[in-house]
Amino acid sequence: MKQAWNFLKKHSILMVAIVGILAPLVITNTYHVHIILMCMMYGILASSLNIAVGMTGLSNLAHATFFGIGAYAAAILNSRYGLPFYLTFFAGGIVAMAFGFILGAPTLRLKGVFLALVTTGFGQVIRILEINWVSLTNGPMGISGIDGAEIGSYKFSTNAYIYYGLALLIFCMFMSKRLMHTKVGRALFAIKYDETVARSLGVNLYFYKVGAYVLSACIAGMAGTIFAHYVSFISPDTFTVADSTTVLCMVILGGAGSLLGPVLGAFVLTIAPEIFRFAQTYRMIFIGAVMVIGVIANERGWGQILSAKFRGLFGKKTAAKEGGKA
Repeated sequence: MKQAWNFLKKHSILMVAIVGILAPLVITNTYHVHIILMCMMYGILASSLNIAVGMTGLSNLAHATFFGIGAYAAAILNSRYGLPFYLTFFAGGIVAMAFGFILGAPTLRLKGVFLALVTTGFGQVIRILEINWVSLTNGPMGISGIDGAEIGSYKFSTNAYIYYGLALLIFCMFMSKRLMHTKVGRALFAIKYDETVARSLGVNLYFYKVGAYVLSACIAGMAGTIFAHYVSFISPDTFTVADSTTVLCMVILGGAGSLLGPVLGAFVLTIAPEIFRFAQTYRMIFIGAVMVIGVIANERGWGQILSAKFRGLFGKKTAAKEGGKA
């Protein structure tokens, strides 16, 4: 059992890929397929936010805003200028990346609750622009008539959207895994645990902090373009502060700084509200409780806590067997 657990942790990207490929083939119900796609979207958001929050220790309560920026960029470029999906996909990421720089550059010296307040304010400013810049965003009426994604003569089905989202999720997880084992990843974790020590070791705080914001925002923006082409309509109500809070909760639930944890947290908090729809009124209470427990757990998250329990349980059994054989 311990070997199986270690195998799953070591090959977490492969596990996500297998589940993502097989799920749409096994599940045929239209509504359930839609839930799978939303799992992919939230998985991308949680995994990308983990770069800024879990690896670098930066507060960000505006991550869904970058998702919305990418979606709006795709909607405007497609509905008004006729750009196809394969161009809006990268354009949405670039626009979101620019806004990530706008958020990250001035907030270098802020951290903790002050940084959280700034990111919340940033999200509200973008939302006000979406509502009031009618000539660009069509205001509260939103943007409709967004073309479905297609590459050449192939028009995306729902399963195609899922696989495209899965590819982006796997890319994000693979990149995160590579970062964790490089000089860049060690610099990010050094900033998270002690900025003073990191600075004394020659880590460029400005470069890595802004880079974490920019990278996570870019991936979120790309996910937003997939969503925009999928639903064919977006409005300011599609991306709210509550969504950003939910994504942050996903990261904390799974374990900030881990590879698989945020993705599992995203899947759980996407599927659970559908299963317990009768308790929809208490959704935010549940999310708040999870965040409090996650902080009390010292940001380890339920994923890492359970992993440690499994290691301890099966480690003791293995030791007992070896002692008995001796």
